[in-house]
Amino acid sequence: MIELCIVHPGTVSPAVWSRLAAYLPAAARMTVLELESVIAYWEAGRSGDPGELTVERLADRLRLELVPGGLRVLLGWGFGGVVAHALADRLAAHAIVLDGLAPGSPVPSDAELERRFAMCLGARRGIAVDPARPDLGRLRLAHESEASLRRVFAAFARGARRDHALTEAHAPPGRPLTVVKAARSLAPWSPALGWDAFAPAEVLASAGDHFTMLTEPSAVAHLAILLRRWLAPACLAA
Repeated sequence: MIELCIVHPGTVSPAVWSRLAAYLPAAARMTVLELESVIAYWEAGRSGDPGELTVERLADRLRLELVPGGLRVLLGWGFGGVVAHALADRLAAHAIVLDGLAPGSPVPSDAELERRFAMCLGARRGIAVDPARPDLGRLRLAHESEASLRRVFAAFARGARRDHALTEAHAPPGRPLTVVKAARSLAPWSPALGWDAFAPAEVLASAGDHFTMLTEPSAVAHLAILLRRWLAPACLAA
């Protein structure tokens, strides 16, 4: 049996991975490693400053949650991809990064963070969002005030700044990896999202944007097709 270990950084509910699990081969097992279960990571999101926390420490912490041995593929979405790549190097496993930026990406501006927040809300609420022209007002629910929406945005922005700071302080290992880039990626200007500067990077294309690649049924089905390449052969051999 092969285990698909998913490093989930938060932002959307970890329950989104149940959509992907429905498409996996019967002999494959899925484990979701939630970064926000690590107290230091969660606390850093309250301030936006990671302090002494590092990607390496997060990878070492998550490794404790895994049973030694066995066949594994490490997959991480967004910042989770940075941690998944570091963890895969420790486990001698293959890493797949889902639309996660490598070190060297620009510091996200307030306008960029608002754009990402609108995309995130749209994916959560099943509302189509134009990434080029996000409209937070259209995404606000009837019971929400603008002030409450802004408070949620402020928490989202602090988490994004924490993740960017952790990424920029990280020196990725040279282990080869696969980068799955969303059709409407966070970094449309970079074919490999910057990973090719650190390690041999295979790049695959997925449907959706950074968030809907996990929530839209057609995008999830497409992602599952891409992943079966690593999971099905091992399952058949078992």
